[in-house]
Amino acid sequence: MYNNVAKILRCLTVNQVKNIFGLDLSANSGKFFYPAVQAAPAFSSSFPHIFGTDSNFPCLIPCGIDQDPFFRMTRDIAPRLNYSKPVIIHSKFFPALQGSATKMSSSVANAAVSTIFMTDDEEAVAHKVNCYAFSGGRATV
Repeated sequence: MYNNVAKILRCLTVNQVKNIFGLDLSANSGKFFYPAVQAAPAFSSSFPHIFGTDSNFPCLIPCGIDQDPFFRMTRDIAPRLNYSKPVIIHSKFFPALQGSATKMSSSVANAAVSTIFMTDDEEAVAHKVNCYAFSGGRATV
């Protein structure tokens, strides 16, 4: 994936990132670098172990509306990289298993129990839903 991150960085200017994400020049360098890291998985060539070394398959990206600026930027630079533009599907935020007040996120402290991951097997998903999911109903026991 690092190769694609480097290619993406060559296509972006500081001014583009600054304007898209509302940064100012006093922001740390990581904030300018991160959009390229976020964009790289939208291209199949970031995964040569899955798609091969010479892949250019269009990717379908399901994301919350808060991720839209990253993937609009990605679609803008795709032709300059000779990659297919990723297709974006916006979704509502999935509520965390503990309740609808917050969104499901892998970056929270208790992500292991509050998030269902694509890599979770059927047993893990069933356990998380049965033990941690908030239904909105009253307790029956």
